Amino acid sequence: MSVQKIIALNGSPREKGSTAALVNEIFKAAGERGAEVKSYYLNGMNIKGCQSCYACKAHGRCVLKDDMQEVYDEITSASGIVFATPVYMWQMTGQLKIAMDRLYPFLKPDYSSYLTPGKKFLLAVTQGQPETSMFHPYFENMGKTLSFLGFGDYKILIAGGTRKPEDLLAQPEVLAEAKRLGGWLAE
Repeated sequence: MSVQKIIALNGSPREKGSTAALVNEIFKAAGERGAEVKSYYLNGMNIKGCQSCYACKAHGRCVLKDDMQEVYDEITSASGIVFATPVYMWQMTGQLKIAMDRLYPFLKPDYSSYLTPGKKFLLAVTQGQPETSMFHPYFENMGKTLSFLGFGDYKILIAGGTRKPEDLLAQPEVLAEAKRLGGWLAE
C-alpha cells in the first residue's frame, strides 16, 4: 500500500491563526493514518495573479516563474488537498483566490483535466460568524469549480466562531469532524 500525500494551501494572512489550527487538526488525523502531510502558507509565498495569457493551454503549465510552480508539482503528486481559508467578505481570502485562479493550467483546451482522477479535497473554512450555514453556498460553488478542474470527491468543513485558535480548540465537535475528515483524506 502506498503512502498517501496530503498538502494544504492555507490562504489565511495569519500564519498561526485559526485556519492553521484547523489544518493542524486535520493533519494530525491524516498523519496517524500514515499520510505524508505538508502545508503551504500562501501569504508568505510569491504567487502572482493569472495573466490570462493562455500560454498554459499550449504548454500544459503556467509560464509564470514564481512559487506556484512548486505548488503545481505538489498538487500533481498529492492524493489529497486541503484548501484552507478564513471567510473574508463572504468568501475565500484573496491569497487563496490568486492560487485558485492559477489552477487553470490543469484544464486542457478540450476542458478535460490533466489531473490524475481521484484526488480528494477538503475545503477547510474558519469564520468569526458562529452560524456555519451562512456562507456554505459559496463554498459549495468553490467545490464544484474545483471538481470541474478535475479534482475528485470533496467535503466541506466550516468552523464558526473561530476568531482565534483557542476558539477552534474549544469546540470538540469541530475537532472530531476535522479528525474524521483527516482520516477520510488519508484513506
